[in-house]
Amino acid sequence: MITGSTNNSRLNELRKYTVTSNFADQYVGGGSWTSDGVDYGVSSAIEYVTYYIGGIKYIDETLIDGTTTTFEYNANNNGNFLDEQYIKNPNKEKIISNPKINDDVFITRGEQSAFNKNYRLEFVENLVDLTTYAGGKYFNIINNT
Repeated sequence: MITGSTNNSRLNELRKYTVTSNFADQYVGGGSWTSDGVDYGVSSAIEYVTYYIGGIKYIDETLIDGTTTTFEYNANNNGNFLDEQYIKNPNKEKIISNPKINDDVFITRGEQSAFNKNYRLEFVENLVDLTTYAGGKYFNIINNT
């Protein structure tokens, strides 16, 4: 049995679209563990109202400082309740779909054309050639002494 309490009532979800002062005509009746509605047999319009929504039993109690709603759920009723922790992974926020994976990537081993010019440093003869070398880029030479 899972129980709890809150200050938010869900009784308005069972309200009918009729204008009447009779409590039994204002809400959907016949509430039980298997059907949604107000259980008029155990409810009193002034002190407390017992109703069921989605297999959860709610009891609205009218107190001096407002209405308090207690709820209880019996997991043996319909078996669609998971009693596990729900943990939100912050690394997966704002992900709305699965990633697109391109599996047609081909790597030609042995060819290193992107690094070809950098392997020819043996042809650099002076410091001016080194600063303007590497395929149009330049090396930043810092004196570390």
